[in-house]
Amino acid sequence: MRPILFAGLGLAALIGVTVSLGVTVSLGGASSAGFAGAALAAAIPADSATFVGAPPPPPAAAVHVTISNPIEPRLQQAPARLAVGGRLPTPPPELDGHAGVLAAALAAARADHPGLDEAAVRARIEQLSQTWRDLLPADASPRQRARAFATLLFERERFGAVADLDSPETLHIDSVLARRQGYCLSLSVLALAVAEVLGEPLHGVAMPNHFLVRWDDGTTRVNLELTRDGASVSDDVLRATLGDFHHASSIYMRNLGAREVAAVLLHNRGFVASVQGRPERALADLELAARLLPELPEIHRNLGVARAETGDLPGAIASLETALELYPGDVSALINLALAQHAGDDIPAALSALETALLLHPGHARAEQLMQAWSAGHARGGARPLDDPPSGLSPGLLGSYYAGTSFERLVATRVDREFDLDWKRGSPLRGVPADRFSVRWEGWLKAPADGLYTLFVVANDGVRITLGESLAVDHWQDAGYSSWTGTGDVRCQAGWHPLRIEYYDRSDNARLFVLLSRDGDDYPLELAQHLFHQRR
Repeated sequence: MRPILFAGLGLAALIGVTVSLGVTVSLGGASSAGFAGAALAAAIPADSATFVGAPPPPPAAAVHVTISNPIEPRLQQAPARLAVGGRLPTPPPELDGHAGVLAAALAAARADHPGLDEAAVRARIEQLSQTWRDLLPADASPRQRARAFATLLFERERFGAVADLDSPETLHIDSVLARRQGYCLSLSVLALAVAEVLGEPLHGVAMPNHFLVRWDDGTTRVNLELTRDGASVSDDVLRATLGDFHHASSIYMRNLGAREVAAVLLHNRGFVASVQGRPERALADLELAARLLPELPEIHRNLGVARAETGDLPGAIASLETALELYPGDVSALINLALAQHAGDDIPAALSALETALLLHPGHARAEQLMQAWSAGHARGGARPLDDPPSGLSPGLLGSYYAGTSFERLVATRVDREFDLDWKRGSPLRGVPADRFSVRWEGWLKAPADGLYTLFVVANDGVRITLGESLAVDHWQDAGYSSWTGTGDVRCQAGWHPLRIEYYDRSDNARLFVLLSRDGDDYPLELAQHLFHQRR
C-alpha cells in the first residue's frame, strides 16, 4: 500500500468557508463564497477561494450533471444507519442538545476554555434578550420580530463577520461575545441562544457549505444571512444553490433543532483540533457529530479525512462514500475519496472518482493534475506479476450503472463475473432505464501465461475495452438493430492487468458479450476465473 500523505493537508475548512470549488460570487459588494466542510487540502489548489459569506452558486458547468442518491429512501426510514455500523460513540448529555443550544454551546466551549465563566455568558445572553425586547413595538409583526435579531447584532451591538476559522476564539460563544466577531455558524449559535431565552421560533438552517438562521412561526418564514449583516435571503435563492442536487440530503433547507446545531458545533470544533495538530481529538469530535447528525454530508466528508489522518484508511473510504451518497455533488469529497483509494492501491477506483469529479466540475485543476499523474503511472506500471496481486481482490468486475449514454448519472453498482449479458429491451438493473444507459466495469484480468490475447465482442450499442495501456476494442457508436461484432488483440505477460470495459445502449435491444482467448490455447478462458476487482 502506498503511504497517503496527510501532513500539511488536514481539514482544509469548515462551516464558514469554501475551499472545494473556488467559485466566488459578488454579494452585497463583497466577493464571497459559501462556507465549507473540511477536506484534504491536497485535493484543493492552494489559491482556492476562502471567503466567508453567503451560500455559493452552483458550479457553472456542474449544475447539469447529476448523480442519483440511492440511499435517500433508506435515509428517511432509518437515518441512524449512517452511524457507520453503530461504532460511533454516544455524546455526553450536555452535548446532545436536550438542554438547548446555549447549554450545548457552553459545553463545546468548556473543552477549549477551561476557565469559562458560564454565569457571565448567560448574563450577557439575558442582556441581549432584553435589548431585543426593547427594540420592538408592542404590535410588532412576525417579520419585524425576525428582523430584530439582525438589528440587535449588527446595528445595536456591532457584531461582525470574520474569516478566521482556525481558532477556537471565533467558534466558541464566550469569545464571540467578548470580541463581537464570529463566522456564519458561531454568529448563528449566538442568535439561537438569544432566541432560546426569548422563546422565539428561530432555527438553524444547514446548506451545502453554509449555515444561517430562519425565523419560522409556521406562517411567516424569514431567512437571515448573518455573514451579511443579517440580510434576508429567500428560500428560492437557497434552493438554487443546491442546483441539480436539490434532492441530495434531507438535512438541507430544514429547520434544525438544538441537537443538530450541537452536532455542527462539534464538527467545527473537530476542525479546530485538526488545525492545532490534534488528530485524535478531531476524530473524537467528528464521530460524535456524526452520531448526532448522520444526515449532514460535510460531517462524513471531514470524518473521512480525520480517519485517514489517524491511519484508518478503510474507515476513511467508508465515510467519504457516505458523504457522496448524501450529497453527490461534493467534488472535494470525490477527490479525497480518490486520494484514499489511490493510497489503498485501488487505482481504477481512484481514476473513476476523478472522472466523476471532472464531469461535475470540468477543468478542476487538482482533479486534472491527479488524473494526469495517475493515468500515466497506471499505464506504465499497472501490470503486476502473478505472485504480486493487487490488494483486497474479489471475483468479478465492479460495474457502475448509469442513466444516460455518457455516464451522466450513477444509479447503482454491481459485481459481474460473466459477460454474456442480454437485456433485450429491458432494464439491466432496478432503477436503470431500459434505454439510454451506460455501464463502466473496472478491475483486473489475471493472465495465466505470456501470449497474444484476443477479445471477441458482440455489442449493441457501443463498447470500449482497455486492457493495460491498450485500447483493444473501440466501437463507440450506435449499432442499430443488428449487433456489432469485432475483435481486438493485446499482447500480455503472465500477471495482473488493469481492465476497463465501457458500454452504452441508446435504444431497443441491449446486448454485450465478451470472450477472451490466448493464441495457441484450444479453448477460450473462463472469464469468471480470471476477472477480479478490489473491494472498496
